[in-house]
Amino acid sequence: MEHLPGCLDSIQEQVGPLLGDGVGVMVRDAGSKDGTRDYLAALEMPGLRSVSLPDKGIYDAMNTAVAEADSAWVFFLGADDRLLPGFAQALARLDDGDAVYYGDVVLTSNGQCYDGRFSALKLVYRNICHQAMFFPTALLRSSPFDIRYRTHADWAKNIELMASCSFHYLDIAVAQYCHRSGASGTLEDTAFATDKTSLFRRHHGQLLALCSLTAPLPTALYHWLVGGPGR
Repeated sequence: MEHLPGCLDSIQEQVGPLLGDGVGVMVRDAGSKDGTRDYLAALEMPGLRSVSLPDKGIYDAMNTAVAEADSAWVFFLGADDRLLPGFAQALARLDDGDAVYYGDVVLTSNGQCYDGRFSALKLVYRNICHQAMFFPTALLRSSPFDIRYRTHADWAKNIELMASCSFHYLDIAVAQYCHRSGASGTLEDTAFATDKTSLFRRHHGQLLALCSLTAPLPTALYHWLVGGPGR
């Protein structure tokens, strides 16, 4: 409840006329006891649905939401994140239903933009911010996030998908990302750290797998220099 009203306000500000008519919002809550359900039940917001049930973590909740989505595209936003005006611009450019689209986010801590165009090599060292990505719903429905990874299942999925489908970069900041307080910025994902090199070997070959072995130090240095998300 501390963050959710501001998040939903930002959605209404940026895509209000489209809500219930092309854009829907699903709030996926793990059964919190802070008044979230009562707040959502009383909220008059077109196209809003909510589910409040226990889950097995962030990506289990996301997988459930994707399974229930009735839209062609899905976009994920944390309760402490906010949509920016560029989001509506990005929606208008989603014209390849077999591709993943991604833009940039603005980091709340320092106002910097993260993080431009990605290649498979760049993906070795840092991830595309999840709050900048538009996925075809059918793609994630057929290939859900691996819930073994607590906070980096989106990185694992990007490694997989970049080897099998097109990624289109939109030079637009679509969201403000609160990277210091969320799960991905505060929790470790030891399973992903263990599997990362093998994921690159499986999907991109030995050279990027070797790069992955040496990635932690330059990745940490990069994020320390720019103040970006520690991912």
